[in-house]
Amino acid sequence: MKKINDLNLKVAEWFKYFGSFAVALILTGIILLLTIGMNIGLDFAGGATVNVSLGSDYSNGVYDKEETKEQILNLLKEEGFNVSEGKERWSGEDNTTLEIGIEYGDKKSGDDAEYQEQFLNSIQGTEAENFEDGILFKISELVKQTDNTFVKDDCSAQIVGASTARTLLKNAIIAASVAVVVMLIYIMIRFTVASGLAAIVSLCHDVFIMITLCTIFQVQINTTFIAAIITVIGYSINATIVIFDRVRELKKLNSLKDASDSEIVNLAVKNTLTRTIYTTITTLLVIVVLAVVCSLMGVSTMAEFALPIIFGLLAGTYSSVFLATPLWVYIRKLGAKMKQTKKSKKSIKNLKVEDGI
Repeated sequence: MKKINDLNLKVAEWFKYFGSFAVALILTGIILLLTIGMNIGLDFAGGATVNVSLGSDYSNGVYDKEETKEQILNLLKEEGFNVSEGKERWSGEDNTTLEIGIEYGDKKSGDDAEYQEQFLNSIQGTEAENFEDGILFKISELVKQTDNTFVKDDCSAQIVGASTARTLLKNAIIAASVAVVVMLIYIMIRFTVASGLAAIVSLCHDVFIMITLCTIFQVQINTTFIAAIITVIGYSINATIVIFDRVRELKKLNSLKDASDSEIVNLAVKNTLTRTIYTTITTLLVIVVLAVVCSLMGVSTMAEFALPIIFGLLAGTYSSVFLATPLWVYIRKLGAKMKQTKKSKKSIKNLKVEDGI
């Protein structure tokens, strides 16, 4: 088996293949977004999360929690609530707290205050005596038929207005955009403009690949997804900077002063590939173990954070090694060509002036 330092890597020369593969994945993601769409969570869609704490008798197997879950879901649907498939889960210390996501339905506009008030009343109820017309009371009465120790206080709801959801989404986009701009400025100052442009294109690739894979696997998109994006941006830019730093060091060596940009890039990737692979593997192991342990402990929300992180780590490693530096070579070639064209036009113009044309 060959060592990495013995490999004949031609990252710069194979850029058209690596780039084509990335573009194909991104186009696939765009098609999927336009067809099946993303699994937008309540944080961004607006609605309510109903929490039903069933208690120890369910964790001990005295009662069947899955059967009770089906009964609650059927009740919600019978009452006309828009319960999205896959937006219900078990949580809590003993994994017996049922969380059910309810969307606004066809009318999601945050400007319709009357509709939002009706939605709130349908959850909490309006009648003074136990709010019997609310779904929380009806759920508690349903569970009591199986477990007579269940009380209404074990059933609650958290409501997110559509206008609040839009504000969250807007702030999330602003946060991600600011992070990208700050990184671009930093790389341009520390390295070159070409390095900054190549790094930002690679980061955009990482985000698009995350979105594509999350769409394929229908991972719920909420505030944790935005946190995952920012985490991956930080990780990916760090791996890219390591390689660019190696490129800068190699260009300073007298033994490589006549080497082309492609040769420098190939050598830089080869020198840092072991570090990149080890870092990615160890980070993935930590994320996977953390997700599995949290899932076993009933913290199922960790999976919603872990999966995008895993997708982003893989995309970030790919872009740092196979896209960022070859793209830097291409941008430098394009810049040199533009300078040459400009210089040629200037020379022609000067000749015309000298000839009196």
